[in-house]
Amino acid sequence: MSTPIRLSKPVLLYIFFTYSSLHCLSAAENSDVKSSGQAVTGSEECWLQEKYEVIEKCRPCKQFELTSNSVPVCSVTGYVERVSCKNSGEVYRSCHNMRAEENTFWMFEGVWFGVFVAGYAAVFLRQRILDSAATARVHKQIASSV
Repeated sequence: MSTPIRLSKPVLLYIFFTYSSLHCLSAAENSDVKSSGQAVTGSEECWLQEKYEVIEKCRPCKQFELTSNSVPVCSVTGYVERVSCKNSGEVYRSCHNMRAEENTFWMFEGVWFGVFVAGYAAVFLRQRILDSAATARVHKQIASSV
């Protein structure tokens, strides 16, 4: 009767950690990305103080932008988006490629789940082997005492 309890605890832990990881991923997706420690003027981070609109969605930086440093925020993450601030005008800001991060997350979860299943199977099989060995010893003792 204890088999469902042993099965439910690891599964519940897996579900909890997956949910909390997804919660962290969605929180990172909704947050604004600040520039790194580069020297920037106040107008280059206008989205922090003013209303803004995203003109160009997050895209990978072109090789020219990375090598020539024509868009300095490209060196932060390798992705950039163009925003239009209400008072300051258009500026570029660094962003994250959420699709790639999500794929990496699910790959990690898949590997973690595979390790979980392999470990559970190893423990389950080992327990069955030990139980059958104990049962065989009990039968042998009973047979020898009769």
